[in-house]
Amino acid sequence: MPILLMGVLPALVLRRGSPLRLIWRTRWLLLVLLFGYAYSLPGEPLWSVLADYSPSREGCRHGLEQAARLVVLLLWLDLLVLRLPADALLAGLYQLFRPFSGIGLDPQRAALRLGLTLRAIEGLERGRGNLRSLLDADFKIELPSQVTLRLAPLRWTDIAMPALLGLGLLVVWLLAA
Repeated sequence: MPILLMGVLPALVLRRGSPLRLIWRTRWLLLVLLFGYAYSLPGEPLWSVLADYSPSREGCRHGLEQAARLVVLLLWLDLLVLRLPADALLAGLYQLFRPFSGIGLDPQRAALRLGLTLRAIEGLERGRGNLRSLLDADFKIELPSQVTLRLAPLRWTDIAMPALLGLGLLVVWLLAA
């Protein structure tokens, strides 16, 4: 995990992005995760004065580890996905879904549904919608009548990089066993 964190921090600094807003928006999830582990895992009490009402040391350690993993995952998500324009993200997802058309997944339909969902979320994010306005009967999000994808041709790196990553993960898995 420290390697993943050290890999994402320089990239975020180079992009001049501030991931603090994303982490701030997940603060309650992080706190619930921390306290959930702290009070549910058995172990030595953190504060002996509180006895049974104290969180456990082991639970606090595991909770902090899980919260740190979630923060690293969010940072990578911010770097790789959230900074992409919606059209580029949809085109990439469409390309990823294409091999699954053999098992019945329609990549055009999946990309269209994701595109409409992203547009609806963008409408809510701009402050036009909140929980109260979602409950109003007359609340409407303006959705496009069509979604156009601009697909780029596949390059050799688009095939080689996932293959190398898969091979690397296989080697790590075999060495760990």
